[in-house]
Amino acid sequence: MTPLITASKLTKIYPGKSAPALEDVSLEVSAGEVIAVVGHNGAGKSTLFDLLGGLSRPSRGSVSLAVESKEIGWCPQREIVDWSLTVRQNISLGLELRNPRARRSSRAAVERTAQTLGLESHLDRTAETLSGGELRRAQIGRAIAGNPTLMILDEPTTGLDPTGIRSVFEYLDGRRAEGASALISTHETSRFSSHCTRVVAFGEGKLLADLPVAAFLALATPTTDDLWDAYTSLRSGGQ
Repeated sequence: MTPLITASKLTKIYPGKSAPALEDVSLEVSAGEVIAVVGHNGAGKSTLFDLLGGLSRPSRGSVSLAVESKEIGWCPQREIVDWSLTVRQNISLGLELRNPRARRSSRAAVERTAQTLGLESHLDRTAETLSGGELRRAQIGRAIAGNPTLMILDEPTTGLDPTGIRSVFEYLDGRRAEGASALISTHETSRFSSHCTRVVAFGEGKLLADLPVAAFLALATPTTDDLWDAYTSLRSGGQ
């Protein structure tokens, strides 16, 4: 089966920096995978997501897609919303930017997305009136409206309460069962371990591990269900 996305020897060097933000990274994402992207701050996670999502071009290497751009849902770590628009309009905009033909069916899709994220009562509020957690859910809604085949979600659970976090992870479970895929970074490394199928770990811009979730967790001593414990063991074992 052709991978949905293939990254080959990706390297990103920012002007004025002595070391690459990402160096010689290759990976594939196939249908039905939910991949946890793990690493400390500055490890290269957001740079990888920017390259895979087309927000930045690699200094070397390539990204190949087997899906159309309209089938990709993108949620960056930084806030990207239209402050004067309502939640309904923001989610609808995300859907229509990916698929201009979705306007006729956008209302139903937006309402389904709002229900998934617990935003039904906020649909007619403008973004500028939302709390931090509500704003984050609206941004996730922009990314997942219309059920894209491939989702790239950079720290989507930041600022969410436990109910919001559970909603996001349950949505990913459901979409994976339907054959959709996601790459996601999150600080909720213990909760997420039961929802992902694979882990890619980064350090100093380099790919340290690419393993099924059970094999990655087995790197930790003692046994744990927290991806971060396994990541810490991986890094300490490599020193």
